[in-house]
Amino acid sequence: MHPPVIVLPELKAKIEKAVSSLIREPRPKALLAEQVDYFELPLTTVSLNSNFDAYINILFKGAPATSAVQLLLDSGNSVLVVPRWEDIEALPDSNSDYQVLGQGPEPWGCPANVVRGPIHLASTSGETYSLEDCVFHACTGNSPTDGSRTANFGAGCLIPWTASGWNTPAGVGVTMRAPLAYNASYPYVEFNYAPAAQIRGVANVPKVALGSSLKIYRNRPAGYQMFDIISNIEWMSLMAKALRIGATKTQWPGTVPSPIAMIDTGGGPVFLSDPNGYVYATQWPDPVANPDWTSNSEDCESTSDVIAIELGDQNSSFSYAIDTSSLPGTVQGLTLVMCKVNEYMRGQQGMNIGGISALQNYILVDFANCQVGLKSKGSGG
Repeated sequence: MHPPVIVLPELKAKIEKAVSSLIREPRPKALLAEQVDYFELPLTTVSLNSNFDAYINILFKGAPATSAVQLLLDSGNSVLVVPRWEDIEALPDSNSDYQVLGQGPEPWGCPANVVRGPIHLASTSGETYSLEDCVFHACTGNSPTDGSRTANFGAGCLIPWTASGWNTPAGVGVTMRAPLAYNASYPYVEFNYAPAAQIRGVANVPKVALGSSLKIYRNRPAGYQMFDIISNIEWMSLMAKALRIGATKTQWPGTVPSPIAMIDTGGGPVFLSDPNGYVYATQWPDPVANPDWTSNSEDCESTSDVIAIELGDQNSSFSYAIDTSSLPGTVQGLTLVMCKVNEYMRGQQGMNIGGISALQNYILVDFANCQVGLKSKGSGG
């Protein structure tokens, strides 16, 4: 749940062209999931100013590779939403392949069918990664608020899955999970973004970049420190424990009860709510202008200074620094947005670690055990 990159029509065309270059015809069934240790799924990133988003392609059963659907990859969401039920309905065997379980609005408000059926993804090497019996939203009309259709590939894990009302559609009687949770043989999902200098572009100039990926593993990859996800909230989160700005260890989060660290791999800088005024009311070094998306938040201050974050669970912690000073001057900048109340925290107390944290660390989601793993990329992240 992060401020989106505003994608203009001309940029959408550029994204689609870049994405189409990655699409291949799937390989024969002999090379499917049961015979490989992992799949690597290509991502396309789009950056503008301090924010970036990543996009992933899916295919419906019976659809040609050239009709791949592009979705926003979003670990701040935990369900799959595809923009057009009409495209599924038009497939030759849609009646047998896809079952409509009920109707109702999806999380962003589009009227939608709740559907059960297969979702296919093409790997970088051409094999098909399949999610059978996936339950998802398929929009049947435009959003009443902005006239758009939602296209979102949720990648967050929740404990329980019913922690979000969107995972239990009214009147449908099924529990929805993130799409990558539907293949129990491959429960480990690694976010592997290209280096920051490759993803980030010059301010006010949109940039489309290849080179990022998701890796889907049969067995847990080595080197990760694993943490239990906080239960009973609707965003995949760990515990937020400490924040350093420059050389100063702040008092934040202080006495805030159960502060969370949302694991949201999209977006840009770290941002937080600070109702007790530990940081937002202080003049920090290297101040920068607040981004436009803070307009509906309360009392915000932003910095480009080095920050360090400590997060984890009840048993252990992981710390890392975010320093953009080593990047080319054209892509240095915003690291932290501090607000008394940040709109994008959606009423939760704590922080969103932002996509910038995924440029510093490899992030692993374990859908079998509902854990998040972190592993530093080192200075080359």
